[in-house]
Amino acid sequence: MSVLALSTSAVPDSLNYRGLLLLDKHCGFDKVDCLSNYDIPVVNVNGIGEQIPKSVTAALNEMYKHEKFVFAVPEFTGMMSSSTKNLLDWLVVATNMNLEHGKGYPFTNKHVIILTFTPSGDEGGQRHFEQTKEIFEKLGANVTYMECFNDCWDTVIPGNEQHFEEAGKRIKNYLSYEKDNSGYFKNKYVKWNTQWKNHAN
Repeated sequence: MSVLALSTSAVPDSLNYRGLLLLDKHCGFDKVDCLSNYDIPVVNVNGIGEQIPKSVTAALNEMYKHEKFVFAVPEFTGMMSSSTKNLLDWLVVATNMNLEHGKGYPFTNKHVIILTFTPSGDEGGQRHFEQTKEIFEKLGANVTYMECFNDCWDTVIPGNEQHFEEAGKRIKNYLSYEKDNSGYFKNKYVKWNTQWKNHAN
């Protein structure tokens, strides 16, 4: 299963992008990317059948290549960043103005993890989670996990991958889930139970 880790910041080398780079050592993402690489304009069309900018198409085409997603979403004034909202707005425009809510998006019926790296203390970073999760799920995502990393100007520094080891294990565990988790847990149970049966013999 191919995993895209995407910072939805419009800033090159942002805190959220660099945080993903540190997590990558533990998670082994298939691609770590940043929205700034696509130079997506603010939504500037007003109807079905409008021309979609090449930069938006390029971002969507990249997203459609992957089966699971880790989005690093900046928080601004207690909400998701405007760049994140702009990306989601373009997804709606590019898929015929939401005529079929929750269908046809790159992450429809796929597992999504939402992270935030913030320089704020415990009071900030996660305030947008409820709204962000609601919007992603409205667009068809299966949001399996969210986590906020605080004080990141102290922790998101070169060579500090070790600081994110435990978080990387948690995230990697959620990424291991299949679309239908019943099979995943059944296999885990069978493996666990077999160990006990073998031990008894």
